Amino acid sequence: MSGDAQPSSNQRATDAHPPPSPPIIKEKAAIGALCVVCGDRACSHLYYGVAACHGCKCFFWRTVKSKLNYTCRYGGNCSISTAGRNACRYCRFHRCLSVGMKMEAVKMDRKLTKRKREKTDGDDTDDGGNQESYDNKIDAKRAKSDNRLLVSSLLLIDKTSSDGNAKLSSLHFVQPSLQNLFEEPELLDGFRSEMSYRATRQADDQLCYDNERRLVTWAIDWCRQTAEIGDVHHTNDKIALLRACCGPLVLLELGCQSSSFSQSDAQIPLCNNSFLPAHIIPPSASFLNWKTIQSLSKWTQRELTPLCLQAKEIVLLKALIVLNPEAHGLSQDAESSIRMLRERVHTALFQQLMENSEPFAAASRLAQIMLLIPQLALMGVEVIEQVRVRNTFNKYSAFGEGLLFWQLYGDIFDDQHSDDSYLEHSASCSPTDSQYTNDSS
Repeated sequence: MSGDAQPSSNQRATDAHPPPSPPIIKEKAAIGALCVVCGDRACSHLYYGVAACHGCKCFFWRTVKSKLNYTCRYGGNCSISTAGRNACRYCRFHRCLSVGMKMEAVKMDRKLTKRKREKTDGDDTDDGGNQESYDNKIDAKRAKSDNRLLVSSLLLIDKTSSDGNAKLSSLHFVQPSLQNLFEEPELLDGFRSEMSYRATRQADDQLCYDNERRLVTWAIDWCRQTAEIGDVHHTNDKIALLRACCGPLVLLELGCQSSSFSQSDAQIPLCNNSFLPAHIIPPSASFLNWKTIQSLSKWTQRELTPLCLQAKEIVLLKALIVLNPEAHGLSQDAESSIRMLRERVHTALFQQLMENSEPFAAASRLAQIMLLIPQLALMGVEVIEQVRVRNTFNKYSAFGEGLLFWQLYGDIFDDQHSDDSYLEHSASCSPTDSQYTNDSS
């Protein structure tokens, strides 16, 4: 109907005295309230300052928004009711104004709607160039969501790897290879006792062996599950990652646990509630020699403890250690997958830091955290050397109780694993100074 359309005879009031319009309701709309314009059932909320039905609300909004002008052929005296509210737009609009509907409320609503649209979609341009900006925002939101999911997955890996399963060992009469352990993780169920670092007693040979076995099992679980996140499924690739990261990963775990103790307690807590004192030569079965214990204790006090790493930062750092694309023996496809996943972890770490601090502080903290990796790699070389020497001269530990570490690194006469190239690479990417090595001073 046009703006100057005449009401039909069926809709026009025929009485000499048209029925009175419904009373104006200026209070907040209640259940069962009527529209103050036409008398229909009102919506549950006030619209533009009054109780109105959906039809009158939309009519008033369209009129103000489009700046429409209406005329009435009957002197502006048309009755507005539920049945005839569409007969004369002029009288209906003036009825809206007379009952208290505010035109400025519509304009404010338009501003709020526009502001919200600009916030979510960005300002539209005539040439459509802002579509790229919109797509970038969507991609950024999706990336943040993926990073949070990645952090949650790593936290779950850390928890499940540390928890015990209270199952009996399946290795009483067999000595499986590393391939068997990666392909059949349940073979290590008996070794997955709950890891606890209360440090209630000094470690002896048996406790050192139990701790070593549990930590290697923990490292295997970390490598296996983290590699699967990056779609690295070949067993040889997982073993290559384990050989490259086992030493630094275990040292980081021990360092994080020892940082919770006071500096006066110069000791390294082990995962079976025992500990190694920093001032006493460790048992011969220990995979940590006295020099490494001293280095780890000093490194923890000087570098790790001042950072006060949070749980999410620690698991992301562990993942960066595991995801070493330079690990000797990786296939080309695995190396590419590891690099891609490592970039995701690196981005997730920076996102985590940005959420808790300003950009400059986050970048500085990221650099400090990344510098921990080569320092751990340097001490990891010492662990490998200690294990290979121990495996050479302690045959019982090398070929019986210390089976896992022997399969990882062999002895000093074993060239099967070609670990020399790994040792050379680890040393080349590590600090060259000896600030964390023990001396007599």
